[in-house]
Amino acid sequence: MAEVLDPKSRVDDLLFIAGHLIDLLEQENIALKASKLDQVAAMLEQKIKLSRAYEMRVLGMQKSEQNFSDVEPALVEDLKTQSARLQELVEINARELEIGISTGKRYMEVVAESVKQSAPGAGTYGSNGSKSRNVQEKAKPSSLAINENL
Repeated sequence: MAEVLDPKSRVDDLLFIAGHLIDLLEQENIALKASKLDQVAAMLEQKIKLSRAYEMRVLGMQKSEQNFSDVEPALVEDLKTQSARLQELVEINARELEIGISTGKRYMEVVAESVKQSAPGAGTYGSNGSKSRNVQEKAKPSSLAINENL
């Protein structure tokens, strides 16, 4: 059977987890902005573990019948501050991830369209043996420019 923590210990535990999650999200957001996807991928497992632990602690506090009014007001204030910072970082993280995903999709669409347009046709011949006018003689070179400042 799991040990039931007293209210102060619950708050301390939540502050500890939130602090680590905040640090990780700050690092991940920097990596996302710099398009360092290898660093983002390396943080994923830890992010999942911390997020689950945080969620479990919050749900545990909500379901608890313990009285949290005896917890030091400074700890409660720290928890509110960390919760607000965490919410802000989660919103930034979601926005950066969406930008990365949509940029990746758009890049793949442009590459696929470029390949389609540059591929030479199979060619057809008219009844007199001459090539049809719609046949591409040679594949046209394609170019792609990427603005890394996005």
